[in-house]
Amino acid sequence: MFFGGWDGLLRTLVVGVLAYVALIVFLRLSGKRTLSKMNAFDLVVTVALGSTLATVLLAKDVALAEG
Repeated sequence: MFFGGWDGLLRTLVVGVLAYVALIVFLRLSGKRTLSKMNAFDLVVTVALGSTLATVLLAKDVALAEG
């Protein structure tokens, strides 16, 4: 119940690292001022993207490229 095997743990680790690297690349491409000029709409989009990332990390039927 608490530990279902190494497959799920390894997948979460690999997808998490790849998603983090992609996030850093996107932030570098968008520029430094992008984060400093956030408004309420940007906060909503950020929360939605965080939810998408969580789904990619935790759901086995959603691939990283689909997320």
